[in-house]
Amino acid sequence: MTEHTRRTVLKAAGASTLAVAVAGCTGGDDDSDDENGDESGDDTYEIDAGETIMLEAQISGWKGLQPAAIENVENPTLVLEADAEYEISWEPGDSAEHNIELWDENEELVDEAYKLELTSDPDETLSFTASEDIAYYRCNPHSNMQGEIQVE
Repeated sequence: MTEHTRRTVLKAAGASTLAVAVAGCTGGDDDSDDENGDESGDDTYEIDAGETIMLEAQISGWKGLQPAAIENVENPTLVLEADAEYEISWEPGDSAEHNIELWDENEELVDEAYKLELTSDPDETLSFTASEDIAYYRCNPHSNMQGEIQVE
């Protein structure tokens, strides 16, 4: 290969590599999935009255399991019907102790009845009536484990 042809090939290869690198850095990303393939964002999920809400507990955040609409969503925003009955429970996703509590807009416990105790092996379900006092579901010791509740 002549020196002139070799330089041309190297320049072309360098330009191609640069174009690919720039495209990778500037490509659009809708942030709908995190690095674990979990969805995140500001979407809301309407939950039918009487539906059981199942979450997986991980220190990094709650992961939706059921109903299907919240599957793999981190800290899903739940839209509940006012005065309707719901159940919420969780299963372990790590070895830490977790609990679930329902908090008001001031991030305080709504009522002692809306609290499950810390455990690493849950076997309880929190039954509650959706009311406008409820604004969040939360694992008390883990601030990343908080999702919004909207009651309509």
